[in-house]
Amino acid sequence: MILAFLTPSLALRIDRMEGREFEEFLGEVFDRAGYKVEVTQASGDFGADLLIEDESGYRIAVQAKRYNGKVGLEAVQQVAAAVPFYGVDEGWVVTNSVYTEAAYQLAEPNRVRLIAREELFAFAKEIGVR
Repeated sequence: MILAFLTPSLALRIDRMEGREFEEFLGEVFDRAGYKVEVTQASGDFGADLLIEDESGYRIAVQAKRYNGKVGLEAVQQVAAAVPFYGVDEGWVVTNSVYTEAAYQLAEPNRVRLIAREELFAFAKEIGVR
């Protein structure tokens, strides 16, 4: 579904990205939003594709999931494990898709924020990414 307020080119571009390209795109989005961004190594990332930090020093491990289907438990488990490994304050999973109900159930008690397609596109629009 392409949102009415979003230019089709951004949605199509994101939906055609490879996994690493999506991670780099998110790094640019968070950088533009004012976060310090560190992209982790491509393999063996211990559950975090990006480490971001806001201006107050609050640190977040981000797991990027460029999917065609629903994102499930595994993504939540990965980022939940990354939080203590990297010593950050919380974990986020960001996708161009949607999540399963089980992913939402596991995310809440593990302090994992799930950012789905509509929220990602709204955030990108808010900071001027087209």
